[in-house]
Amino acid sequence: MACVLMLCHDQHLDRRVVAQAVTLIREGHSVHLLALSFDAQTTHELMPEGIQLTRIGLNHIIPENPIYKGYIKRQHKLNDILNWMTNRYVRRQRVFQRLFNYASQLNWQLYKVLLLARYHNRSLHDPLPFRQAFVSHGIEYPCDLVQVHDLPALEAGSELAGLWKVPLVYDAHELYPEQKSFSRAQRNICSKAERRLIKNADLVFAVNQSIGEEMSRRYQIPQPVTLLNAIDPPSEFDPEARYDLLRERLGLSAQRRILLFQGGFAPHRNLEVLIEAMTHVRSADVDLVMMGFGTFGEVLKEKAARLGLLGTRVHFLPAVPQAELLQHSASADVGIIPYPHVDLNSYYCTPNKLFEFIQAGLPILANDSPELNRFVKDNDFGYSARMDNPKRMALAIDEVFCAADAARWRMNLSLKREDLAWKKQGGVYISSINTVLAEFA
Repeated sequence: MACVLMLCHDQHLDRRVVAQAVTLIREGHSVHLLALSFDAQTTHELMPEGIQLTRIGLNHIIPENPIYKGYIKRQHKLNDILNWMTNRYVRRQRVFQRLFNYASQLNWQLYKVLLLARYHNRSLHDPLPFRQAFVSHGIEYPCDLVQVHDLPALEAGSELAGLWKVPLVYDAHELYPEQKSFSRAQRNICSKAERRLIKNADLVFAVNQSIGEEMSRRYQIPQPVTLLNAIDPPSEFDPEARYDLLRERLGLSAQRRILLFQGGFAPHRNLEVLIEAMTHVRSADVDLVMMGFGTFGEVLKEKAARLGLLGTRVHFLPAVPQAELLQHSASADVGIIPYPHVDLNSYYCTPNKLFEFIQAGLPILANDSPELNRFVKDNDFGYSARMDNPKRMALAIDEVFCAADAARWRMNLSLKREDLAWKKQGGVYISSINTVLAEFA
């Protein structure tokens, strides 16, 4: 059996990462996962699933771009000057210290100006600063296969796999360079890095067919293996039961119908538009429940309050544990995926909530996009429509709640949910991994 080293630059572990690691462990392989810590120092733990987890301390995340190196070089030079001056003129130590502090502040401001000039982005700097941290920690754990989750750790994974002469697996969770939050300069840096490094991978996974096709075309590589973000329903969930947790928690009457958004509250997800759309929804018995996490939720609550919707037609609930999620999802009448086409990731998205809704047996209202249509339209799991402004979104909400198709949608979800669970995707994953291991045996 093989020892697998996984690299993941996230702090909150994506369920896709854990599901793959658990699948490997069940097949008799061992998994050591390197991820980022929430704190300055590196920690080690054994997860309940049997995954050996090392969280890399944030003090080890040292950018390797020339702007940062220049800043450190100048700062060291200032330190040398301070030491020389204070040793030569001891009585003027306080004066030199004040001058040093002033010069250090100027150096820091120069660093920020040069970063802005390089990346053209005030909120994000070096998009790929993780190579050194992952290499310095990963080198302690020689393995039979290196798997990288997403682009930020790909250079480190490529270096380690080459050092040990073992296969490299790249799981692309998204089209990483195509994020809305990146400037053009940052997208170019990420694209060049992915184009150069992806050729070193012996196996590439993509989260859906469209993203796989785009990566194949963009980088002239064989079509990546499609590995969906599917989940297996927890043992506590009964797909035949009728749950009503949302109405119970919010004190809503049985006559109110629920449109559910669940997941992270963040910009560029059409969530402000969704709340405003509720002012135009004509179906008077429909309430929107926003169940999720993130500081952007406060912005959304303020918007709902300004529109006079908070606590009347728009309700907020905190995220619930994964073990309870499907019961809450199944308590709604329709689940909505409103993500706008702000970048290729959003245009081609198949977010976690898609597969959560499927396993919960919840009919889906989705923004019109290729991959969501592949699931929602082609499988007749619900309804899709363009939702690029509040009135169009409100029209789509009215249409899905006025349609007489809910029973058929639920029946199709019940018939096809097993084919779209992780149990089947896990088979695709482990078969691909074992094939690559056999090639290197």
